[in-house]
Amino acid sequence: MNAARRALLAMLLPLLCTAGMAWAAPAGRGGKAPARPQLTRIALIADLPQWPAAEANAAALLGYFGERKLDLVIHAGGIKGDTESCSDAVLGNRQQLLVQSPLPLVYVPGETDWSECRLPVNGGFDAVERLNRLRELFFPEDATLGRHPRPLLRQSDQALFRSFRENMRMEVADILLVGMNLPGDNNHYRNEGGRNGEFEDRREANRQWLARAFSVARQRNLNGIVVVVHGDPHFANGWEKKGRPTLLDGFMRHRTRDGYLEFKRQLRELAGRFRGQVLLVHAGGNGADSGFGIDKPLRDSAGKVMQNFTRVSLPTNTVSQWAELVITPGAASPFAVMLKNAPVLH
Repeated sequence: MNAARRALLAMLLPLLCTAGMAWAAPAGRGGKAPARPQLTRIALIADLPQWPAAEANAAALLGYFGERKLDLVIHAGGIKGDTESCSDAVLGNRQQLLVQSPLPLVYVPGETDWSECRLPVNGGFDAVERLNRLRELFFPEDATLGRHPRPLLRQSDQALFRSFRENMRMEVADILLVGMNLPGDNNHYRNEGGRNGEFEDRREANRQWLARAFSVARQRNLNGIVVVVHGDPHFANGWEKKGRPTLLDGFMRHRTRDGYLEFKRQLRELAGRFRGQVLLVHAGGNGADSGFGIDKPLRDSAGKVMQNFTRVSLPTNTVSQWAELVITPGAASPFAVMLKNAPVLH
């Protein structure tokens, strides 16, 4: 190549590069902006309806969620009043209410729904018999309740835990939603003489179900886990300093055995090894008069607040307020929870 040709190429090369860049730029300007993550919006409610007179308002609230085009409703237990009968008629009416939800609805049992049914004011039923009846009515299929059910996985698919149909999990966006039977009433731990058969069997089922949920979330590289129960586990009762539960608790020592102790210890262990965020949702008990509250009550073994664990307690026994959970896929902080006012219902 002679000197004249080399000189000509030296002059043209910058122009060719500039032309190429100028051609590519319009494609970038005219192209679509990166799509925003598809948010998932979930209604969180608990402890309603408490009486037959509240059924119409509860149905209207579920209809309101449908009008807002939310994605899912989570009912954290408490479908009847604490002095209301546990009869088949009452449970059947509440089941019909939930299955008519316009949105898919996940329900976990509360203590008023089964464990307190032994009390005379609730009819003096056998609590375990009422729990089994609840399982028949509310968890007959591997799907949510509601007019448009969504599939989910139940623990009863495992041979060792055939009866635990209420324990469930399902993926929502890049989050694993886990529901478990952990009622108030100290998790149905009984101080009376004899073996706590129901408590012990359910404790083991819950332990394995929660461990499996965290394992699945890690294997699938999910961004977070939402655990829904009814009972307030009482994180502020000094449980971190307690030793292993013994038969002396609540008997010779005349003190109440913490029915949630193993659950809290397992949560601390599993959340500590999980890279994503963990959200615990339960019925009210740690907030203001409404029961609503958001905090970070879990500490690691060194006493430091675990920043990837958040607890939400829900407003209870009201159709005028509810909580909305918004999930942002892929976000470092995927959960946002807000207290909402419902329209006046008549």
